[in-house]
Amino acid sequence: MSTKIKNLSSLAFFYMVLAGCLDQKYSQALESEGGKWASFYKAGDLDGLMTLYTENAVVALHGQPALYGKDAIRTYFKSRIGKSDVTFELDYEVRESDKTIGYIISKYWLIAKNKDSGAIYRDAGRSLLVYRKKNNVWKIAADIDQSSPDVSWPSPSGLN
Repeated sequence: MSTKIKNLSSLAFFYMVLAGCLDQKYSQALESEGGKWASFYKAGDLDGLMTLYTENAVVALHGQPALYGKDAIRTYFKSRIGKSDVTFELDYEVRESDKTIGYIISKYWLIAKNKDSGAIYRDAGRSLLVYRKKNNVWKIAADIDQSSPDVSWPSPSGLN
């Protein structure tokens, strides 16, 4: 009886370690997706940006009505992307995932200098990206930004 309990205990421990390793593996894969949005936006690549979203994604940016679906998201970003020189700073706070769903919460700082007028826009806050994995590819299902009183200028690196 004692041997069976030891074997069951060892097996339970093994599964706990394995589950932790799998969660870490999925979180690391998801983390590599995290900076793609900022990279595509900074490069002015609307088509690249749109590859990151699911067909029925929801985008809710502070001060804006929610956008439902890729067509609405494309229309919104089409009038903005590529119009400014953009600098981003991201500070990932939480990254969690399993096999098919995950999320990233981060602090962000954005400076956009309009290429035509030279006007400067600054935004800082917190974002939540919810990802779904389908056909072994992570896509953004929800993208939410908000102002946050504990995320202010300058950024940790001194971006101002």
